[in-house]
Amino acid sequence: MENKNDILKTGITLLLITGIAAIVLGFFNYITEKPIAKQKENTNMEAMKAVLKADQYTKIDLSKYNFKFDTSGDPKLSPDPKLIEEINEGKSGGNVSGYVIKVAPQGFSGPVEEMIGIDKEGKITGITIVNQSETPGLGAKSIDPNWNRQYKDKKTDKDLTVVKTAPSQDNQIQAITGATITSKAVTKGVNTAIEAFKVIAGSNR
Repeated sequence: MENKNDILKTGITLLLITGIAAIVLGFFNYITEKPIAKQKENTNMEAMKAVLKADQYTKIDLSKYNFKFDTSGDPKLSPDPKLIEEINEGKSGGNVSGYVIKVAPQGFSGPVEEMIGIDKEGKITGITIVNQSETPGLGAKSIDPNWNRQYKDKKTDKDLTVVKTAPSQDNQIQAITGATITSKAVTKGVNTAIEAFKVIAGSNR
């Protein structure tokens, strides 16, 4: 009988400890949820400012635009709606200055979140990597401004391609040494942004 009572007491004790731990964890999640969300919002805003200068940024309702599979025989998604996290319209002096498109293509180790700015004339104004888990010293070099500035001022009239040597054409991007997969992922994200821009710009004309 004593053994049964001991087992019952132990079970009740463990149940109480587990319940208290769950309450404490829930409480800390509650009090940290808003600061984390605010920090993410601030990070997004700083990234948007870095790639497209504007007085204000307004998130676009993506459901208004026809993002779908390209059925013309090209197997790519044009643009791939699963890669697009959000699009913000930038305005200065009440006029549209361009768009900031946040995408998350799959890299070598996980999604590579990036912000791409495209002005209303269809020129890339900059990109920045806001979050990535690529290999240190290799794919993680995608955050290096000396590498990702290659995309700045590229036109959106054609898709960008990755090459391992010095680019010989305007639409070529030189890959990070030893990190071709990451380089192609980032470029896929930029191409997705280009296609999204074409859809939005075409709809607004």
